[in-house]
Amino acid sequence: MTVDYILTVFITIITVVDPLGIIPVFLPIANKFSSNSRNQLIIKSTLIAFFIGTIFLILGKILFYYLKIEFYSLNMVGGILLFVVGLQMVRSDPRQTISNDTILSEIDDVAVFPLAIPMLSGPGTIATLLMFVSKNNEISNYLLIFAAMVISFFIAALVMKYCEFFSRVFGKTGMNIIDKVMGIILCALAVQFIANSLRTYIQTLV
Repeated sequence: MTVDYILTVFITIITVVDPLGIIPVFLPIANKFSSNSRNQLIIKSTLIAFFIGTIFLILGKILFYYLKIEFYSLNMVGGILLFVVGLQMVRSDPRQTISNDTILSEIDDVAVFPLAIPMLSGPGTIATLLMFVSKNNEISNYLLIFAAMVISFFIAALVMKYCEFFSRVFGKTGMNIIDKVMGIILCALAVQFIANSLRTYIQTLV
């Protein structure tokens, strides 16, 4: 396992989770709850996202085996999904597409949607986890992906905890700029994944 691969895993997962991008959605939700309720909301949403990610991390290989999915096929699909997510981050502010009508009064409801799904563990995150799982069967690879996922969700939880501080420091313009830069990085990584998948597929034909 090379340093480049380790960095790629961490950068990709953290970027696709996009902790700062959740602020525009979480801030109006947080204002509806007390401090204690807000902390419960953060913990529940993070744990739900962690549970979903772990399930896909564990069952990923089983899914590949029974459906006979080649790893380069998943890498291709994952790369396309990541490119779409990155493109949305660059072209617009996708985190604000959720209307106020979806902000419910119950902590459990909000923790599941929109925070855990699709903000933290959306299709992009799940596809990324499955994509890296398909690389190899080594325990070290699973541990690396798991560590990157845990750190990403932990960062997201900290951002939600101090969302008002980050909102004041960066401002709306600053957060939009950061989101777009992360989107560009994600698009570049996605193109690389797609290119690698095509290269592998072509080699199977030769």
